[in-house]
Amino acid sequence: MKVIHLNHPIDDQERAELLFTGHLLVYTQRESMIELIEFTKALLKEHLGELDPTHAQHQLNKQDFLKATGAAQTQFRCSEKARQLFFHVLNECGIDPKVCYYDHFPLRVVPFAEQHKGADRAAIGYHRDTWGSNINCQQNWWAPIFDLTTERTIAIYPDYWGKPLANTTATWCFDTLLEKRNEAQRERIFDYPSAPSPIEKVNEDGVVKLIIQPGDVLNFASAQLHASVPNTSSETRFSVEMRTISVEDLNTMRQAPNLDNAGTKPMYSWFKNIETKQALVY
Repeated sequence: MKVIHLNHPIDDQERAELLFTGHLLVYTQRESMIELIEFTKALLKEHLGELDPTHAQHQLNKQDFLKATGAAQTQFRCSEKARQLFFHVLNECGIDPKVCYYDHFPLRVVPFAEQHKGADRAAIGYHRDTWGSNINCQQNWWAPIFDLTTERTIAIYPDYWGKPLANTTATWCFDTLLEKRNEAQRERIFDYPSAPSPIEKVNEDGVVKLIIQPGDVLNFASAQLHASVPNTSSETRFSVEMRTISVEDLNTMRQAPNLDNAGTKPMYSWFKNIETKQALVY
């Protein structure tokens, strides 16, 4: 695996050929990503006032922190401007919007320590995103809003690109997830895993804890095993993410290998076209 830094766009085919052989791409200082960061900081200020978002945990109790950050996440998720800015980011990386489909675009919040976590305010454990979608040509895009450290970032496990990991894909059910989520209060914890997870210990020896700058965008195959680094710093991590599919990759069978996913139903319905907003039917 190589971490390839790019200061220019590349087309969908070149990108797919790199990602689906296990490489990671970092697009440096995308203009629209810098604009999106400023938009996100302004949104956080609406809900946190003059508090520094990365240090707000020091001033707020758990309930107030969850309420404020949850409201910011909801507003971000519903913001057409935020989505459009990130679509511009994708354009600056070289995607063809006519054949590109996306699923959703959340603001991720990872508090430090354990006392302020809840629902979408928590570290995400080991997983491949393809374990949930069952679409092997899916790609992930990830970008920080504030500075990162090795104690506050994303972790990639390249050794598992060619190595299976026992997991719960045979028993996890998306319909059950929806049922439990609908029963729960918005942005709060519910008692069903949001995605399949490993059932054997992950070897940490080969972990890559990526440090990229605000304004950079990380792109990797959704089949890469990855996780949030448990936040042992003293600052909250804020990041954004999106998953995409190119119809051309589907048509030409450009995709990552499936080593350990027992799921069989491709979740094409999760994805909408960037330009037309039409659901992916395949």
